[in-house]
Amino acid sequence: MNENELEELYAWVDEIPLSRPKRNITRDFSDGVMAAEVVKHFFPRLVDLHSYPPANGIDQKIINWTLLNKKVFSKLNLELASDVIRQVANCTHNVVECVLLNIRRKIDNKLWEQKQAAEGNDKPEADQNAAKEESPPKGKGALKTGKTLPAAAKPSPGKTKPDQKLTKVAKSKPGAKQTGEGNKNVKAKPPVDVAGEPVPRILFEEKEQECLAKEETIQILQAKVRRLEHLLHLKDIRIEDLTQRMEQVRPSGQNRK
Repeated sequence: MNENELEELYAWVDEIPLSRPKRNITRDFSDGVMAAEVVKHFFPRLVDLHSYPPANGIDQKIINWTLLNKKVFSKLNLELASDVIRQVANCTHNVVECVLLNIRRKIDNKLWEQKQAAEGNDKPEADQNAAKEESPPKGKGALKTGKTLPAAAKPSPGKTKPDQKLTKVAKSKPGAKQTGEGNKNVKAKPPVDVAGEPVPRILFEEKEQECLAKEETIQILQAKVRRLEHLLHLKDIRIEDLTQRMEQVRPSGQNRK
């Protein structure tokens, strides 16, 4: 994993509310509890947190991760090897980051699949073919398909076809909105500046891309700041620990004769 991937991963974890403060990601995630909380944040019905008690011993940590692997990760199409689980439980450097990166990718894939299913892309094949046949063609000249209507669908001689009527409107008013089904050729209004003057489309798109790039840079810098604050906090804890040890080792002079 490169530095950018690590920063994005830390920023992603920081956005998830967890039950314990994040001090050392290797130790914090070693018992599997916070990993279960990460998955539960996105899929509440997938995880039962009571099944994963906090643990300090290696054996219970491995039990938690093994249960996660069997009950939860399998539903995300993710499987951890037993040696990887043991390395995470033993707080091996940089292993939990790789595991969390894989968990994040599988969560993103699952969310995308759910979104596609909600939009109706999971219909049976027969339904999809029927929908394609019923849906009007797209693009210019969508109303002029060139196909002959079946005998039952042909209008009576004295009536005007709806398609012909809409086509006449489109010819008489170029650029106007078409209200017929399948006509999406609506002319968008050009962007304007503060003074109300029209802005060239290319300039508008360039500025939009600049804004997106700056927002991305800001997010990366914020993630780096959070990471540095985390490292400073760890240094403070280490300094305090060393100071206490020095105080304990330093002779007091009371036992000297």
